[in-house]
Amino acid sequence: MSDEQKLNIPGIAVLKWRNIADLLAEVAGVPAATINVAEGNFLHIIGASHEPGAPFAQDDRIEIKAGARMYCSAVIQTREKLIIPDATKSDYWRESSAAKAGFISYAGVPIFRPDGDIFGSICLFDRKPNVFTGPILRLMEEFSEIVTGHLSIIAKNSQLEETLKEVRTLQGLIPICANCKKIRDDKGFWQKVEVYLEERSNARFTHGLCEDCIQKLYGKEKWFREKEI
Repeated sequence: MSDEQKLNIPGIAVLKWRNIADLLAEVAGVPAATINVAEGNFLHIIGASHEPGAPFAQDDRIEIKAGARMYCSAVIQTREKLIIPDATKSDYWRESSAAKAGFISYAGVPIFRPDGDIFGSICLFDRKPNVFTGPILRLMEEFSEIVTGHLSIIAKNSQLEETLKEVRTLQGLIPICANCKKIRDDKGFWQKVEVYLEERSNARFTHGLCEDCIQKLYGKEKWFREKEI
């Protein structure tokens, strides 16, 4: 289950992530950069630089097949950054789909959700050998943390919206029975006051008796009168 499915990611956030991909490619001097989201057995490319000939296009969904040699999926599976200076010198990576497409060097940094689970990756691709210097990697890590910060804000805004919905539910006119004091909900069902409120707030009820009800229920009982003396 992906964060995009779990969270209602606003378009402005996706646009910012796409701008990050463009900026990274420009600063690093490479032909392609992507920001990817892990969606089960797929990678969703939500941010991609606009350089012609990039390995992935905007909004591509790439299936992660068992045994497939994919740079970005390796970052997500290991939850660690991956640097490939020259895939042609690696028995393993020279057979990857990206290397076969001409992208022989790669740098990838994982992106984490606020709860620590993996969200996706931020990646750079180059057609020539590239060791990806320290400043570039630090910039990628900073951008990764920015995306995590965005996700945290989005999650908190979603929680706030749910809370506001609950508050709005308790506003306005509430139909209540004049005799039994049950409340009619939006679906037309009558509920006890405590049930209605517990379902729509964080309140929990304990039961007791007020003085008037104690007198009404037990005022004529001998044991009660003796207790009052």
